[in-house]
Amino acid sequence: MHPPDSHKPKYPTCRKKRTPATPPLSSRWEEPTNLATEFRGGRIKPQSGYRKSAEKGNEKAQNNLGILYWTGDGVEKDKTEAVRWYRKAARQSNANAMFNLGAAYYNGEGVGVNDNLAYAWFLLSSEAGNPAGQDAAKRSQGEHGPSSLGEACLSIGQMYEKGEDLPKNLALAAAWYRKAAEHGNGEATISLATLYLTASDYSQSRPWCETAAKQKHAGGYYCLGYLYQHGFGVDLSLKEAFQWYEQGAKGGNTTSMQALAKMYENGEGTKPDRVQAFLWFLFAAARHGNQGAITEANRIRSSMTEKEWKDTKKKLPRNLDAKMVDNILRSAGSATAP
Repeated sequence: MHPPDSHKPKYPTCRKKRTPATPPLSSRWEEPTNLATEFRGGRIKPQSGYRKSAEKGNEKAQNNLGILYWTGDGVEKDKTEAVRWYRKAARQSNANAMFNLGAAYYNGEGVGVNDNLAYAWFLLSSEAGNPAGQDAAKRSQGEHGPSSLGEACLSIGQMYEKGEDLPKNLALAAAWYRKAAEHGNGEATISLATLYLTASDYSQSRPWCETAAKQKHAGGYYCLGYLYQHGFGVDLSLKEAFQWYEQGAKGGNTTSMQALAKMYENGEGTKPDRVQAFLWFLFAAARHGNQGAITEANRIRSSMTEKEWKDTKKKLPRNLDAKMVDNILRSAGSATAP
């Protein structure tokens, strides 16, 4: 007798008891083409036959092999290995494997507990027509509230954009980001803007950049600054670009900080100011240890006059002193002081 094609998320002993995410186990078992007859005749063991087919890329066999590892049927039980095979099958859009992967994340078995990814995989399984996935997706939203749908859609978009857990597909990434944005997810808005910006689709990028900026997302400010700096989808305006980059930089966006620093150095949209250029490169470096920003800050520091360095020290914020600045700069190489 073959095990079912999906398993039921259960109450983890270490977590608060919740509503079950799925109905009882399905009695169906997916038999890969050309293997069913041999299994029925008992000429080969399921685990060996499924392994051969799974290793050749058969998504049904991959899911079934995962279940064998999950249940310990004919092989040593290994839920981490089960998840590995579920992931391979899910990447090929196997609805049962998507559900099984969601269940693994839900229960924290074979992988760390992650409610967001559990919901994301349940959604994908649901979209692929799996009844258990449809039920689990509904229950997940009930457990975690309306905002969880936007977060799950965002995660699916990211998976399609990165091309790791799912095949890279920018059109599907955009579609899921759009769903996430429609459900109030602010991060999805800037993800859409960035996706279209990277694809040089400026007519699509601009409205999402504007929406992100209206939501006071620092990435949206950078996006608009980039469009105005290069005249992509808008009339070129260095002054506008400078203003948007400045808002993004003050909002903590390190890419905006570096863009603003370059505009100060080159006198684009503002008067040339090497002190401000150095400071913004420094702030970007201090915020996330950005190596590019550290290199640029070192470059300007090494050619500063005594007056420029004196002016710089006067403008340092209270949480930064000259010694701390030197430490930041040394993380990528020493600057030559005048």
